[in-house]
Amino acid sequence: LPKVWNELHHLLIMEELGGNDRFLDRFLAQHIAFGYYGVVILSYLINPIFAYNLNQDVEEHAFSTYDEYLRENEEMLKGQPAPQAAIDYYIEGDMYMFDEFQTTCEMRRPKIENLYDVFVAIRDDEAAHVETMKALQTELDVASIHDGECEVDIF
Repeated sequence: LPKVWNELHHLLIMEELGGNDRFLDRFLAQHIAFGYYGVVILSYLINPIFAYNLNQDVEEHAFSTYDEYLRENEEMLKGQPAPQAAIDYYIEGDMYMFDEFQTTCEMRRPKIENLYDVFVAIRDDEAAHVETMKALQTELDVASIHDGECEVDIF
């Protein structure tokens, strides 16, 4: 659920940036996502490790894509304000769910001052998803800041 919460907020940020303006874009994205969901569920039923590995590959591709976009557009992105959806999620929101999708015990709090920072935070979220998918290929559960296994000073 925490990873889904995180991806939902990525979607809200992209929609605020205009990613849902055209019907065809929305239609294709929704139907491709539904198809991908079916493939992952079927894969998981046949071979869970393969399903996690497939998701790891997708998350690694997302990380690389965001990283390349950041390198190519740094100055332009730094000159644009952060969308309100990003501020609401990364700065003003309840950080419990954000902390829950982190696989490591390190507390991460992205700085969000402009659009560049937003894409850095999303890219770094994708890296966290990669680590989760790697861990789930060998473990039944992953650590959380809130499960008592981490020694983190939250205050």
